[in-house]
Amino acid sequence: MENVVVHIISHSHWDREWYLPFESHRMQLVELFDNLFDLFENDPEFKSFHLDGQTIVLDDYLQIRPENRDKVQRYIDEGKLKIGPFYILQDDYLISSEANVRNTLIGQQEAAKWGKSTQIGYFPDTFGNMGQAPQILQKSGIHVTAFGRGVKPIGFDNQVLEDEQFTSQFSEMYWQGVDGSRVLGILFANWYSNGNEIPVDKDEALTFWKQKLSDVRAYASTNRWLMMNGCDHQPVQKNLSEAIRVANELFPDVIFVHNSFDEYVQAVEGALPEHLSTVTGELTSQETDGWYTLANTSSSRIYLKQAFQENSNLLEQVVEPLTIITGGHNHKDQLTYAWKTLLQNAPHDSICGCSVDEVHREMETRFAKVNQVGNFVKSNLLN
Repeated sequence: MENVVVHIISHSHWDREWYLPFESHRMQLVELFDNLFDLFENDPEFKSFHLDGQTIVLDDYLQIRPENRDKVQRYIDEGKLKIGPFYILQDDYLISSEANVRNTLIGQQEAAKWGKSTQIGYFPDTFGNMGQAPQILQKSGIHVTAFGRGVKPIGFDNQVLEDEQFTSQFSEMYWQGVDGSRVLGILFANWYSNGNEIPVDKDEALTFWKQKLSDVRAYASTNRWLMMNGCDHQPVQKNLSEAIRVANELFPDVIFVHNSFDEYVQAVEGALPEHLSTVTGELTSQETDGWYTLANTSSSRIYLKQAFQENSNLLEQVVEPLTIITGGHNHKDQLTYAWKTLLQNAPHDSICGCSVDEVHREMETRFAKVNQVGNFVKSNLLN
């Protein structure tokens, strides 16, 4: 029997705005990138960093550190910095269907400017997942998705319901959309922080890994196990290489490797059992009271939901059709800017209305900008 291989993926789940306003979180982001780049330069064993599936964080960083653009490009070219495929990490349900599609389209366009994109449909903390996601992913050339919510009702303490209430026995499954499109789904069954802050002290590491390996074993369908080395706004672990060496010494029958998501997916796809469960349609942990997918945020600060829909309607149902009818194709850049600005209000901590007041005041300013651009282009086309 082959040894278990533990794939450790470094990341930081980046909510652009949440318990702090955007600019405060951005200052943390600058520190994260600066420390990460130092690690890339000084530790050849630190192989890669998953940039949370959203390209916008590159823009956020480079607005503060424009002199590092070439450095960012080099790390992407070398495969150390893993970007894309989305523009932001959106809430599926509280934005328009077109906005969901544009987020993927713009994200892939932005990633293409840098040359490489990770082809993982990444929904780590989305408050439930819509049934059209597999269809959008397949149409975009993406065949694998990773998500944290919507299948097994699991809390942060790894307490779960009884097995017979699970939608899938394993953390690996197939997810079939409403149109029949199917992707491989990888559930963060022990959350996307199950490999966070790995100890280097041998006694602490022994205790840590005994528990963590047991947790992963409970849901894994293969002997290729996923450990997510990071969490929300988590700084990069600077001594990770040492921690991995300690783990390999303590558990000689287990192989611990620092890997990218693409490498992990390639490994797990080659080891999948013949039969996996297929989950269908939307994933909202339907058997629960909705707490796990934070369903009550659907009615929080309802004016934000209304403003998003109004601005989305302006762009997709008024301005863009007028552009086609009048042949006004020279407005493409303005409309791309408007869509990007609108999508900056689409992350779950933003559109769900569950952040500090400063966040939602800034959202209103973004909505106003979208409205101004949209109405200017509309007037220009009609005159």
